[in-house]
Amino acid sequence: MERDAGIPCVVEEHRILGPLRQVSPNYGEEETRNIWQAGNAAFMRNWPYAYALGQDPKSVISGKFDISVLPKGGDDGKNAACLGGWQLMVSAYSKVPDAAADLVKYLVSSEEQKKHSIALSQLPTLPALYSDADVLAKAPFFKNILPVLENAVARPSTVTGVDYNQISTAFFQNVNKVLSGGATAKDAVAAVEKVAKRIVH
Repeated sequence: MERDAGIPCVVEEHRILGPLRQVSPNYGEEETRNIWQAGNAAFMRNWPYAYALGQDPKSVISGKFDISVLPKGGDDGKNAACLGGWQLMVSAYSKVPDAAADLVKYLVSSEEQKKHSIALSQLPTLPALYSDADVLAKAPFFKNILPVLENAVARPSTVTGVDYNQISTAFFQNVNKVLSGGATAKDAVAAVEKVAKRIVH
């Protein structure tokens, strides 16, 4: 995290979320989704799978919400998302590598990705599916998501390697301190920077 860019970002997040501090910033994905899906939160940041669950006809919020990109920082900022995914691969130790490779090919086929997009709101890797009529009928937010994926930012695990969890933990713990009023943005960013420099240098 660069200090000059990081501090304003954390300050802005605190400004936006400050009034909502009664909701714990430490909730995990499912704790957050359950509160939101019960109709007890104004908004939620989560992974795309939550869309299909929220739009389930049994859900009290079905048809009452939409999805947007994360806010960008400043006039020159870019909307960015963290590149994640459901990676499929064949183990070098597999006793049936050909069958495993065939399974991977099947699971990444257009037909299977389309099924997962419709049933689970999982983001496909194939750009054409973001304009597919059947997919958009079930998950209309897909029409706005392709640019998000094209501009996704890789996690710093490439640089931090096996120490990625240390920097990730330092980041979320220190940002949460700011959101809960326990630290200033300047101190939080400095703490994250200290951990990052120890790992990278």
